[in-house]
Amino acid sequence: MRREKWFALITLLVLTFSIGSKYGANSQEPIARLVFNHVGGGIRPDIALFIAYDLKDIGIEVVVKVEEWSYFPVIPITHDYDIGIFRLGGGGAYPGAKAIWMSDGSLNIFGLGPDIPYQNESEEMQMIQETMVDPSARQTYLYEWQNLVMDKIIPILPLFTEKGYNVVWANTLGYDVRWGLRDSLPYMSYDGYHSGQDNLTEFNFADANWVDLNPLFSADSSSSTIASYLFEPILQMNPDFAPVKTGLVSDWDQIDETHFQFWMMDDVYWNPSYNSTARDDDSIPLGDIPAGEYMVGLKDGLPSTGTSHQVTAKDAVFTYLTWANSEISDTTHHHDWISDCYVDPVDELSFHIHIDGNPETVEIEPYADMWAKLTWEVLPEFFLNSTDPTVTYTEGGVECTGLYADMINTPEWIAYSTSAFGCGPYSLDYRIKNYQTVLKRWDGWHGRGAITGETGLSPFIDTITVRIIPDLSAELAEFEAGRLDIADITTFTGERKMMQADQQYLVNSFNDTSMLFMAYNLRRPFIGGDDNFRYLEQEGKENYTKACAVRKAINYAIDRDEINQVFYDGESFVSHSVIYPSQPFYYYNDIIKYNYDLDTAIEWLEAAGYYYSLETNIDTGAMILTLVLILGISKLITRIRKRKIGIV
Repeated sequence: MRREKWFALITLLVLTFSIGSKYGANSQEPIARLVFNHVGGGIRPDIALFIAYDLKDIGIEVVVKVEEWSYFPVIPITHDYDIGIFRLGGGGAYPGAKAIWMSDGSLNIFGLGPDIPYQNESEEMQMIQETMVDPSARQTYLYEWQNLVMDKIIPILPLFTEKGYNVVWANTLGYDVRWGLRDSLPYMSYDGYHSGQDNLTEFNFADANWVDLNPLFSADSSSSTIASYLFEPILQMNPDFAPVKTGLVSDWDQIDETHFQFWMMDDVYWNPSYNSTARDDDSIPLGDIPAGEYMVGLKDGLPSTGTSHQVTAKDAVFTYLTWANSEISDTTHHHDWISDCYVDPVDELSFHIHIDGNPETVEIEPYADMWAKLTWEVLPEFFLNSTDPTVTYTEGGVECTGLYADMINTPEWIAYSTSAFGCGPYSLDYRIKNYQTVLKRWDGWHGRGAITGETGLSPFIDTITVRIIPDLSAELAEFEAGRLDIADITTFTGERKMMQADQQYLVNSFNDTSMLFMAYNLRRPFIGGDDNFRYLEQEGKENYTKACAVRKAINYAIDRDEINQVFYDGESFVSHSVIYPSQPFYYYNDIIKYNYDLDTAIEWLEAAGYYYSLETNIDTGAMILTLVLILGISKLITRIRKRKIGIV
């Protein structure tokens, strides 16, 4: 036992010398000292230490300091840090977060301001891109903006976007993880049975309890998931966050910069208005419910039978105006840019939208992000509107008739929250709280697939069962037992890797809507401060400042691929831009990239007037001692092995 302890100690010493040899010994004085602040636990302190070691190679000494979570909210005010690790998350389809990259942004932690070179140009570009309603033109313009920020301003070094993972059984064909289960269903099929499966007409997955199925009030993801199977989005967006003509809106025309006309699919009808509130697993099939027991609408007092009420432009207009009306909606800001919205006077399947991107100014301005905010699920105007003559107005000033303050407390609206119906591929059968929600395929669905626009399709299974299993470990256990057909395995790295090697599973990956990055305080000396305003004199570098050159050098000196390999097994996406990689339509992959390159790092340091040699002084004594220890370990291992097998 004593010898084994010595063996462990010697091994630790060798590892210490090995780590030291990686970075070498350099007798030069540091050219700068920085404090590396970060908040949160996990692997961020370890990543910070790796970065500190990397920067030591170019003569920058870094002290890593862990802060409390309360430290982060005051950073935009105090800017009390040199460099730090932060995470940017959320944002949906919005490709440029002005709260972060504008001088007056509430999350401007970098010290960006109009005095920072190229920042005014950056802000002008951000404002202009918001007026570019042509997605392709906006994409090209945002490419230029991203390159400007990462080449001339450099407030960050993008680090990593982690991947999420889910798993389906290998007999499940046609599932597209980028489009998601809902839109993949018409293209999917089963190829035989998987382990534990005894029914090829249903699909099972897990979620938490839903709260409200009316899209206006679906604030939780579980409610939104169920609603997505019941409803159809007015405008379809693809996984790249680009508008496509494969949804209810089948075409559009830009009349001018602020006026669009849209056309909707013909022959689309509202699903039956089943009253599913009191139903359970012993209830009669949905198709056997007498029409006299269906829910009736607030406006016309009639039920939807599946063929009685067509989905028209009136429903789209009602949906947008309801979202924008403060009498009904708590999130009117999503549509305050709509200055007018109405059904075309000669075509009931066409509607018009007039835009004012900034209602607070006299000028009528375009608004590029309208596309992301036209995807709302269409609501049945005949059922939710009223005959009340009350006139109210939207946030953008559009007149509405029929919407009033107490409307949401009517029996029709209350019932709709727990027994919603739409024009989607499924109808709500029943819900048993804390147990499961069951959806049944509606065979009167319009049959147009969102992925290709192909018609005549139908979801491949009759029944969707959503089991209430909020615990991820329990969800995984149920999937492995064959009682679920898909599962989230993002947090189960070991199990996921075993499944990736097992032919009975298909593991899918996707980029998370977030990004980890290293931020610079542009107001601190060496990396910013007065050096932000001192331009370089070297040929070809005259458009860069001294501080910008230092930030470039630091970015080039950090080996992100190695960090990715050590902490993420090389599986995270190494980011290069200020836009999430999960927004591939706008993410610029051909941007300037700061791949690990010590020679280039030194080149930029020297351009900034700092000189540091990459040559290291090899400690001969340490090398000899290391060799002696290795030889000693080799002999000790041999003796230990002999003792274990009985050889003296």
